[in-house]
Parts: sequence; C-alpha cells; structure tokens
Amino acid sequence: MFRISIVILFVISFAHLAAQDTVNIKDGKGRRQGYWRKLDSAGHKVYEGRFKDGLPDGEFRYYYPDGKLKTVSMVSNQGKRAVTTSYFRNGRKMAAGNYLNEKKDSTWQFFSESNSTIVSEESYQAGIIVGQSKVFYPEGGLSESHYYKNGIRDGLWEQYYLDGKLKLRGAFKAGEKQGAFKTYYNSGRTMMEGQYSQGHQDGEWIFYNEKGALSKKEIYENGKLVKAEE
Repeated sequence: MFRISIVILFVISFAHLAAQDTVNIKDGKGRRQGYWRKLDSAGHKVYEGRFKDGLPDGEFRYYYPDGKLKTVSMVSNQGKRAVTTSYFRNGRKMAAGNYLNEKKDSTWQFFSESNSTIVSEESYQAGIIVGQSKVFYPEGGLSESHYYKNGIRDGLWEQYYLDGKLKLRGAFKAGEKQGAFKTYYNSGRTMMEGQYSQGHQDGEWIFYNEKGALSKKEIYENGKLVKAEE
C-alpha cells in the first residue's frame, strides 16, 4: 500500500511538472515555443496564445482585469497578419478587422455596446485611415459617408436621412471644407447652399423654405458674415 502511494505521488508530481513545462517555454535559441500566457501583478491573465519559433501562431486571447474576454486574434503568416475581434465588457462585439504587421489594415467595423448594431465602417492601409468611411444609424441605414486620404478628410461628404434621402452634400480638401455645400429637406428641396473656401464660408449663401421659396441671403468673407438680406 505504501509503495502504491509513492507511485501515485510520483505520477501526480510528474504530471504537475510536465504541465508547468508546457507554459512559457523557450527553446535553446531563446525563442518562445508552445503555449504562453501573461499575468498582471495581481495574478490576472492578460493574454494567452501559442508561439512557434518565437512568433505568435494561431489564436490569441486577451482579457480585461476582471477576467472577461477583451480580444480574440487569429494570427497567421509568421505573426504578420491577425484577424481580430474585440469585445465590450458586456460581451457584445466592439470592433472587427485585420492587422498587418501590427497595424490596422483593410476594412474595420465598429459596433454599438447596447445592441451590437454596426456604428461605423472604416478602411486602413498600414494603420492609416484611407478611402471611404461610413457612419450608420442605430436603426440601420447609412447616416454619413466621407473620404480620407492619408489619414486626412479629403473628398466627397454626404449625409442622409433615416429613409435614405440625401440630407447634405459637400466636400473636404486636405482636412478642410472646400467648394460647393448644399443641404436638403426630406422632401428633396434645397434648404441651404453656398461655398466653402479653405474651411470658411465664403461668398453668397442662400436659404430656402420648405416650399422652395427664397427666405434669406447671407454674404461671407473668409468665414465672417458681412451682409444679410431677409
């Protein structure tokens, strides 16, 4: 009986050591291999995942300090690419997209904490926002569309009513409002129109009532109102 107990104790001790040996191991070249996890100073898990020859490989999970899941990344291509989904503390999806060389890449979507509906959609290259960006109504449907060039607002800018009708049309150039600007009533009639120059209202701005009749004119110079006509 004593000898059996010794054997059982040995097996348990060996299993415990073997389990320890499978966590946070480096090979003879100092490269991380297999399952790794990181704990904070309080002993809470920060992340867990697997490495191959010192590079992340496969699924990685990151956690909030309270232990709730924060992010899941599927890493591939020798650690260069990661398909990532992040979560709010309530478990609902926060954001989803790709990383390339640890920088945001291609299309990213962002979601509402309250009901998981999509809030916005953006495109990235090497971590810089580019191309079309979209904002959505909580009920669904496109609210706003605008464009970026090298991380700066540049190009067509449009807003929409909940039913999809055009609400506003303008443009940005190098981060500033530029050129023709026009807003619309839900009926499709023009509400207001004018010009922007380097981010400032400039020249004649005309306002209309819902029946299409002229209601007011304003004259601007470098963003300053210089004359108004009722």
